[in-house]
Amino acid sequence: MKKRVISCLVTGCLALSMMATSVWAGDAETADTKEAKEFDMTNVPEGGYTVALCNFSLGNTWRVQMEKTFEQQAEMYKEMGLIKEYYTTNSDGDTSQQVSDMQDLVTKGVDIICLTAASPTALIPAVDDAMDAGVTVISFDAGVDTDNVTASLTVDNYDFGAKDAEWLGEQLDGKGKIVILAGQAGSKNAELRVQGAQEILEEKYPDIETISLNYCDYDYATAKTAIESLLSAHDDIDGILSLGGAMSRACIDALEAADRELVPITGEANNGFLKMWKERQADGFTSCCPISPSTSGADALDLGLTAITGGDFEKVNVYDIAPVTDETLDDFVRVDLDDNYWAPTILNEDTLQEMYGSGAAE
Repeated sequence: MKKRVISCLVTGCLALSMMATSVWAGDAETADTKEAKEFDMTNVPEGGYTVALCNFSLGNTWRVQMEKTFEQQAEMYKEMGLIKEYYTTNSDGDTSQQVSDMQDLVTKGVDIICLTAASPTALIPAVDDAMDAGVTVISFDAGVDTDNVTASLTVDNYDFGAKDAEWLGEQLDGKGKIVILAGQAGSKNAELRVQGAQEILEEKYPDIETISLNYCDYDYATAKTAIESLLSAHDDIDGILSLGGAMSRACIDALEAADRELVPITGEANNGFLKMWKERQADGFTSCCPISPSTSGADALDLGLTAITGGDFEKVNVYDIAPVTDETLDDFVRVDLDDNYWAPTILNEDTLQEMYGSGAAE
């Protein structure tokens, strides 16, 4: 048997687009309705490939779900004989440790490394060494600043910020005062979101004044403190440009605690914020939430397997995703799951309930 049909766990709402073409754009929304993908089994080694996820952090719930999705995908391929073994590493934000993790994975003889990098530059020598050793390297999520990878798979974070700013500008009819909440200062992805937002505001909405730019690490508590301080100092905030994570939930809580009217707030497809949006939608609250897919680790694995088995693929791959809007909110929110869930997903329902269901904390 030269080919085996492998189920491709990519949700239909994640239209993966390339610079020149598209790939893995399925119609599935859950793990129960997957599209089929074929890998050529002709040259697969006996027992299958050894693969790895080289992760730099499990410091937030998005990254935990991303890793769990990678593991589910790898387990499926392991059962089918395409993968022999898989590893996951986590450097807890330590760049030097991640360099060491990369070196260890090469020493172990892995065939594919899916890398989300703690630093876009410091990991380059380790990536070069892996490529020299013949490893298929897929850079995804937080990428490395080198072309010397097998392929890359990223969200256009500049566009993420630009879409948020475009939506907020339209909501405010091009005028008013806003605050911007961003992720980690100096982080490549976070800074690209800020850049995209600021350039749209400057070019298209010059009458919108940014009162303050606050880096809150996508963290609820940090954002809540920042917004509380801003609300105390300003009684004329017309909108909040929150660039993701748990910061948008903090904005709603802070506004309501201060007995202030809700203003348009952007967000990200975190279930906690989506549920708050849903609860307030009938009262006129609205938002726009671009998606940073927690499926990216699994998608990177599929890309690596496509490459190593001789399939057609593009070197540079960018997610092109329509944000969650008022019209599509019901397609993404899960009122039966807790705040830590990220939409959409390919995790099976048993895993979702174990991680985020009513008994998850027990």
